[in-house]
Amino acid sequence: MMLDTVVAGNRFLHYLTLMLLFGSSIFVWRLAAPDLRVVIGRRLNPALRIAALLAALTTLAGLFLQAGEIAGSWQATVDVQLLQKVLRTDIGQTWILRMLLALLLLGLTLRQRPGRLGGVVLGSALLLASLALTGHAAMDEGLRGFLHAANHVAHLLCGGAWLGSLPPFLLCLRLLADPATRSDASLTLQRFSNAGHVAVVGVLLTGVLNTLLVLGRWPTDWSSPYQLLLSLKILFTAAMALLAVMNRYVFVPRMKSDAPSAIASIRRYTLTEIGLGAAVLLLVSLFGMLEPG
Repeated sequence: MMLDTVVAGNRFLHYLTLMLLFGSSIFVWRLAAPDLRVVIGRRLNPALRIAALLAALTTLAGLFLQAGEIAGSWQATVDVQLLQKVLRTDIGQTWILRMLLALLLLGLTLRQRPGRLGGVVLGSALLLASLALTGHAAMDEGLRGFLHAANHVAHLLCGGAWLGSLPPFLLCLRLLADPATRSDASLTLQRFSNAGHVAVVGVLLTGVLNTLLVLGRWPTDWSSPYQLLLSLKILFTAAMALLAVMNRYVFVPRMKSDAPSAIASIRRYTLTEIGLGAAVLLLVSLFGMLEPG
């Protein structure tokens, strides 16, 4: 049981760091006003470098934990012969690819200058998308398998763009209070709002299709641990979408008449979104280890 807990924890940390890297870097690279890119990028740089290091370490740990899962024991995680056998399988080849991508991402993150995060966007997008090579999305073959993997890639990227961009969004809210950065911060938040619509709708649509591809129906059988956890994920994601809609269509318009109160509400709702997003990733880490059904 303890091994399963560590595997789930490793998966959770891996998902969380990748989504932070992808969403935050794309926020700075494409959504932030030109004069704010360096300002926000400089503040995010330490967190992004730590996230890239953790992404590489959790990728590395994945191989040893995979061997432990196969044999069902901690001893197998350091069994050299078993590790060599795993590396010769499709799972092992996928791990080698993902490890190379993780090292590439770490190198790009360490070398990128604040505000110029195009390389981090590319590296994190590739590593995030490569998750579709494992798990339930990799079970199908032929055209169905290709469509399932493509849909899962879209789901991961939309999810990363949504959840990962929320921390820099909070940073940008602070900049509204400074007269020197208020105009650029307002423009950045407007761009974020427009892009956010695409990310949220993308997560919802690809999530529905993913559910149908894996289960073939809606997860209504709560006696199944997989379907119960998936249902909770759907509920939490819907709550996140509702909070995003409230921020955009209730509190943003109120900024014209009562900016301090509206900004405080937006910040509170956004922090709740982040908490729900982390809960969603934890659920994915858990039911991703279960057989659908």
